[in-house]
Amino acid sequence: MSPLILDLETVGFDTANADSLSPYKGQIISLGMYDPKRNLGVVYYVSNTPGEEFSDDSYTYKARSEKELLEDFWASAPEYDIFATFNGRAFHLPFLYIRSVALGIRPSVEIARQRYVTKQSSPYHIDLFDEYTFHGSVTKKPSLSVLCDTLGIDNPKLFMSGEDITEAFLAKKIVDIARYNAKDVTAIFKLYEKWFTHLAPKSFINALELS
Repeated sequence: MSPLILDLETVGFDTANADSLSPYKGQIISLGMYDPKRNLGVVYYVSNTPGEEFSDDSYTYKARSEKELLEDFWASAPEYDIFATFNGRAFHLPFLYIRSVALGIRPSVEIARQRYVTKQSSPYHIDLFDEYTFHGSVTKKPSLSVLCDTLGIDNPKLFMSGEDITEAFLAKKIVDIARYNAKDVTAIFKLYEKWFTHLAPKSFINALELS
């Protein structure tokens, strides 16, 4: 079992309008990943300084163009049989696929698009937003911030929030965005750990043990 925790930050092509959540009208400016088996994290971020790279305690940060960060993602994707996101079905996967097509990149794997984990096959996609809202049946759906507070996880939204991304991008604070992206990835990993330990369907765990 090789899981990869994944998160994106995006902005719209027209930064004057709120279209940063549309893969048809926006672009990826930061892509964060964490491999818990190797305890390795990386954030690829769009920068005007090619080759820029730095690290902190948990992540390495590397400057890329949007095309390069997608190429790097798809190059590493075949190593993993689980991809964990928060709201990935509605946000991350559409951005990854549509922006790859737009930039002439062929995805290297078919990440599961089926909603229910019990009906998926490898490589699985665990959308933790879907899992923690019982596949949308919860009336008042929690944000990542609310779930972190509820489950005792460090809240990345105390550092920055999604609403701040476009403003920070226009202010050329891309490194701040990349660091925020890493904090989101870490929070999603903690949510994944709790889900896997306490909520993951037995059939899913059994399938992993047999693979």
